[in-house]
Amino acid sequence: MSPVFPYPPFDGDRIRIFNIIKQLKNAGRHKLHLVTFCRADEESLKPRLKKYFDTVDTVILDKKEIISGALKGIFSDKPLNAAAYENTKMKELVRSAVDKYRPGLIFTYRLRMAQYAQGYAVPKVIDYVDSLALFMKRSAVFESSVFKKLYYIFDAPRVEKYERKIAADFESVFINSEEDAQYLGNKNIITAPNGAIKAGRSAPKNRKGIFTAGFMGNMPYGPNRDAVLYFIKNVWKKTFNNDKNIRLVIAGAGSEMFAGLTGGGNVELKGNVKNVEEEISSWDMSVVPVRYGAGRQNKVMDCWACGVPVVAAPFAAKGVYGRDGYNLLIAENADAYAGKIMLLRNKPALGRKIASNAKRTLDKYFDWEKTGKIINNAVMKAAK
Repeated sequence: MSPVFPYPPFDGDRIRIFNIIKQLKNAGRHKLHLVTFCRADEESLKPRLKKYFDTVDTVILDKKEIISGALKGIFSDKPLNAAAYENTKMKELVRSAVDKYRPGLIFTYRLRMAQYAQGYAVPKVIDYVDSLALFMKRSAVFESSVFKKLYYIFDAPRVEKYERKIAADFESVFINSEEDAQYLGNKNIITAPNGAIKAGRSAPKNRKGIFTAGFMGNMPYGPNRDAVLYFIKNVWKKTFNNDKNIRLVIAGAGSEMFAGLTGGGNVELKGNVKNVEEEISSWDMSVVPVRYGAGRQNKVMDCWACGVPVVAAPFAAKGVYGRDGYNLLIAENADAYAGKIMLLRNKPALGRKIASNAKRTLDKYFDWEKTGKIINNAVMKAAK
């Protein structure tokens, strides 16, 4: 059961659920049935999932119903994130699926879907991915919108209570990072880290000596938006804005929102890119100035997979076992970003060394096949 349609895997949520699905299918011992919310324009993509699922059943997500559910949740003890997804059609669809398929196990993706697993005498596991409560507490510090800040402050305690309580209803709870797992502290939590794209390093494109720095992310996501705004205002405009021998690429959904900030002619907004590996591999380096959020930064790991050195904020570096000068460079302020970008620009050998060490870190800790085995073992144990 999923709150997001797991295809195409273009953002963090879909990348994780899609790769977990692939690993469960590759285990070769499961029949998989999908029950999921989706947008109206995603229903046509259902045939793309036939390779993985015996059946795919959907409920179209209606924005008005989400808003209505969230408003009702204000006066309940349920967090707004879960209340917004309370849906009669989904309840009926889940009930029908359980009666029809007699599942040996219910795999629930994300906290807001936990309500649909309750009440069935069937083994259950859930993937929280991250602690939503921890994310909200961090977001409240950085959020510029007064409305969103008040929402985070108001709902975070309810989310935390719900996360801890719901965990007891499941045989296993999967979490992306150790820090989030320790924060919740439930005994049945299993750390199942994200993997990265499979990529081979291709040489950066020759742009007549122009050095390219890049950032890849889904911009409607608050931490990504904050990262780009911070970097352009405090680093790029002050140091590199008029330098014609360097350029900044901002790729990912919603990057056009920064059009008014990118004067100088050396910033390129690319929006969604069809081939993530090809795009990242064309950069000389990546900047990941993500200052808050939850879990691990996929964008760091994807750059590592492509052999591209990374300059990252301390928060982004922490989740991927980043060590300054070993597998990435850490920048704690605007001056540090400028200095370390210049360091990689002037010393390409250093970039190659860091990228090589980063690949070792990636191979050791972040691999979807290894994570798939962790999850599959927990699934089989719960089903038995």
